[in-house]
Amino acid sequence: MIDLKAWQRRRERTLEELKEHLAAGRVDEDIIELLEVINSLPYAFTTSSCSGRIQLYKADMPGEKFELETLSKWHSPVTQGDILEAMRGRDIWLAMLPPILHISTCSIESASHLLKVLRGAGFKRAGIISIARDGITIETIGTERLEMPIRLRGRNLIGEDAIPMIVEIVNSLLARSKRRLGRLEEAIKDEIARGLDNICG
Repeated sequence: MIDLKAWQRRRERTLEELKEHLAAGRVDEDIIELLEVINSLPYAFTTSSCSGRIQLYKADMPGEKFELETLSKWHSPVTQGDILEAMRGRDIWLAMLPPILHISTCSIESASHLLKVLRGAGFKRAGIISIARDGITIETIGTERLEMPIRLRGRNLIGEDAIPMIVEIVNSLLARSKRRLGRLEEAIKDEIARGLDNICG
């Protein structure tokens, strides 16, 4: 059972923290308008987000979140020069990571409704990841993803002549993920334009 007062207190606290992050420049610029639109819904608010990025990092294996060292990351298209300039170390991986959003809702009904909106906008990987006294948390992740080794144990696995092709692919995936965010923003704006019912229970 969701405690609406506890959910509302968490909402107010989280949105104040978001204002602080915005003022400090810690929020991806190209997702700010989408966050504002979602946070205008009376039954939902965002708790964390990433607009999708291209990342070059050092690690023995991919997926070792707490053991990798980020060499560089970009939220906009990259060039061959960007990649080559950032390549330092023995074990280097290139990743294109999709957008991710965590959204808290005030009821099962509101979570179910928002999931339909998310999936209708193309975010097929969306679902409830937790149910707590102060809200139901939805996680949604884009499907565009690429992760590949560039150098392992000091040996380059990709010739420099292949870098332009790889850059083209990661840039294309990044652009597609950004378009998906745009569709979600328009879907939620349409939702607001149709009028909002109180679905907090």
